[in-house]
Amino acid sequence: MNQRELLQPLRNYQLINQSNLLDEPVTALVNDTRQVIPGACFIAIRGERFDGHQAVADVINQGAQLIVLCEAVPEIDTYRDQATFVIVPSTIRAEALLANRYYEEPSRSLEMIAITGTNGKTTTANMINDLLEGLDHKTGMIGTMHYKVDQTYYPAVNTTPNALKLQSLFHEMVEEEVTDAVIEASSHALQLGRLWYTEVDCAVYTNLSREHFDFHKTMENYAYAKSLLFSQLGQSLQGDKTKLAVLNDDDEHASIMAQATSAEIVTYSLVNPSATAFADDIRLLDNHTTFTLHINGQSYPVRIPMLGTYNISNYMAAFLVLHVYYGYEAATIINATQQNFTGVAGRMEMIHSEADFEVVIDFAHTADALANVMAELNRFKEGRLITVFGHSGGNRDSGARPELGDVLFKYSDEIVFTADNPRHEEVASICQMMIGDHDEKPYSIIDNRQQAVKYALELAQTNDIVLFAGKGGEPYQIIGDDKIPYDEAAYVKEQLRRLLDKRLS
Repeated sequence: MNQRELLQPLRNYQLINQSNLLDEPVTALVNDTRQVIPGACFIAIRGERFDGHQAVADVINQGAQLIVLCEAVPEIDTYRDQATFVIVPSTIRAEALLANRYYEEPSRSLEMIAITGTNGKTTTANMINDLLEGLDHKTGMIGTMHYKVDQTYYPAVNTTPNALKLQSLFHEMVEEEVTDAVIEASSHALQLGRLWYTEVDCAVYTNLSREHFDFHKTMENYAYAKSLLFSQLGQSLQGDKTKLAVLNDDDEHASIMAQATSAEIVTYSLVNPSATAFADDIRLLDNHTTFTLHINGQSYPVRIPMLGTYNISNYMAAFLVLHVYYGYEAATIINATQQNFTGVAGRMEMIHSEADFEVVIDFAHTADALANVMAELNRFKEGRLITVFGHSGGNRDSGARPELGDVLFKYSDEIVFTADNPRHEEVASICQMMIGDHDEKPYSIIDNRQQAVKYALELAQTNDIVLFAGKGGEPYQIIGDDKIPYDEAAYVKEQLRRLLDKRLS
């Protein structure tokens, strides 16, 4: 694809110089100076810490021959014979359009399932992926835990990457003959247009509770960002298939998602028997949950290898995607569940050992999610519930901390406050904002999370439950500006082995 062909879809742009390079091939499409190669198109993005407009000279000296800007820069006069300069109203919008063009509209060749909501995105996405794979689909995934193209895995930088990375992953999926893509759509990604020009076929809404107020400021803004996924579903038919919206009828913000879309709507509920899918007769056992699923006047017994009534909601969302959008029979989906779904790492994950106490790892990091997890564990505990937690929003949404503290002191018997992703904030300061005036339960503050893990395990006695909340399967801690590799499950298992060896010696 040459420069002229790449630029063709743009309607509102200014070609600064009549370059003789318009017929030259574009060798790469980048917004990162480190990825520039000779012949590349460089899109100057204004980020939180770096403005690509300041790097024009550098990228041209590295060989970039097409430069997309949202304002003129002095380098245009200096380098007008070495590069084509294009000015657009928004390089963010241009990036989405050019990425879609450069990678040949890859999402049109995929069945695209997108999940949004505060809690449950990762669990629901993994359920859908595992069920599809069990039914012989070749899948790709974009989400918090990793990016996946068939059986090739890449580390996740963001839950939903920028448009260039996203479209390149979709292109790779098409090249590898993947048929279905399951993506987690974060509110940041939706607000910042990372999913523009992604042809979503089926959108799922899980729930909404306070998160990311440093970015969205209010619940109204946050809900609006989530609703963008549903407004982007559009109104096109693909053969006999309509676009589909799958909504949690038990969440008060579901009506906003419904208003935003013209797609067909199906719902799921733990409360309303009139929803498309409804569950009752719920039984929470040692490491799994059973319930009765009602749909289309029929009832089906279901067993999932996860605890938590909220995971029944996640399952019903996944079930409706397979049943209504893909058209699979209910019995076929339930059989695939028993055969292919084994749970999700870091989501109510039971760490099995020879210890006489239980250990659970969960990603819960909002007040809502934390309360759900801890309420479920309190139903099973015979001893104490010891919780290890540190607010993940260092330098972020500090207003969420008092409510998190309220939940921790309500449901825990003992709390170990520690680091999650403190960034540049003092861990002790973050913890004190959660503690507030609470003193009704014993607690400790241990800045280093690894030390907190050791302390909590040593604290545990017979029949206790130790909950490590907040990290789940997230493979790092952010301390300062550094992403430090950290696998909570692996570290907890290692420390459990050492503790048991010590007690036996």
